[in-house]
Amino acid sequence: MPSILSTKARRVLRYLNKYGFNNIKLTIYIMDKNSSLEEVVALEQYFIDTLKPNLNVDLIANGSGYHTPMSEEMKQKLRKERGIPIYIYDSTNLNLLYLFESKTDIINLIKIHHKTLNSCLLEGTLYLDHFLISLDLITESSNTNILSLEEIIELVNNKKKIYLKKHRAAKTIIAEFKGEPSKILEFPSLTSLANYLKGDKSTIRQYLKGEKLSFYRGVWKFTYKK
Repeated sequence: MPSILSTKARRVLRYLNKYGFNNIKLTIYIMDKNSSLEEVVALEQYFIDTLKPNLNVDLIANGSGYHTPMSEEMKQKLRKERGIPIYIYDSTNLNLLYLFESKTDIINLIKIHHKTLNSCLLEGTLYLDHFLISLDLITESSNTNILSLEEIIELVNNKKKIYLKKHRAAKTIIAEFKGEPSKILEFPSLTSLANYLKGDKSTIRQYLKGEKLSFYRGVWKFTYKK
């Protein structure tokens, strides 16, 4: 995911950002589904010893290093199958902050728009320029102190205030409805306008720049407020 790569928080991510994927070979070793944790760790140690990987921070499987392995109890807690679990991380260090039990939960509890959520999940867009939202459990996360619901809501709300303050420089957009001079709407940003019209931002931007001269959808005219 682009948002994970852009953090450059881990040695392997710094490598991929610098050299790309052209010389990368991916091998997937499938173990028996009944394999024990000890067998998994033993196999990991075997590959560390034989391949001598130069991107591994910790050369001892299941040992200490930059990332302390998550306990099995915590992993089981995070794997509860109630809806489709949504994981929210701090993008600066990939620490897990909270587990929402479904898309409905995260939408209702932190008031994230469903289109914004889909963009985060499908394109790796960082929510509020800070949170990584994913369907995947990043097992390298060293954080086992998951926030309470009240704490994650408070943290998200504080980040929203910072985000809005940072983006206030966005130009106000005037939207005029054709044939109805009295119907003039103001939007603080292109995103808010696109959300209101359920339209594509890049297309609306073309009308704002004058690249498209007709009315948007045949009825809307857009200008920047002076």
